[in-house]
Amino acid sequence: MSKKLREITRLKIATAFLVVLVVLIGTIPSFRTTVFDSLSAIYASVLVNLTNKDRARENISELKVSPILEKAAQMKADDMASKSYFAHNTPEGLTPWYWFTLAGYKYEFAGENLAVNFEESEDIQTAWMNSRGHFLNIMNPKYTEIGIATSTGIYKGREAVFVVQMFGKPAQ
Repeated sequence: MSKKLREITRLKIATAFLVVLVVLIGTIPSFRTTVFDSLSAIYASVLVNLTNKDRARENISELKVSPILEKAAQMKADDMASKSYFAHNTPEGLTPWYWFTLAGYKYEFAGENLAVNFEESEDIQTAWMNSRGHFLNIMNPKYTEIGIATSTGIYKGREAVFVVQMFGKPAQ
């Protein structure tokens, strides 16, 4: 095979690969989501930073990220996304405290904030700070740890990102 023919063959293969990739990205939502890192720009680390920034403004100590609270928040977010509900209690009647316990988080104090149908971390934080109950959780000086997670699912017939923010103070 000549050098020119090999180059043309490589070019055809590369073009075919790109065409297949474009088709996959355009037609398979889960692949598109994976490639573009989700349908939104909601990031747990940004929400933790925004929460700590708001607390610092009021001279309230910074919250430390807890892997156990992150696990509890992820389980709750995944449950809401898989069952298409948005509430502190599950359709089966399980309370937020169930997720803390299931993750193995033994707490003296605990709280939960939820959000759905937002596209940016900053918008969620603003909404939470403008809501009395969410604000009180964020600014509660009894909390020393935080865990945040997101999950994508269907809510009210459309794709949505579920966000769970959990607070705690470990039991002594």
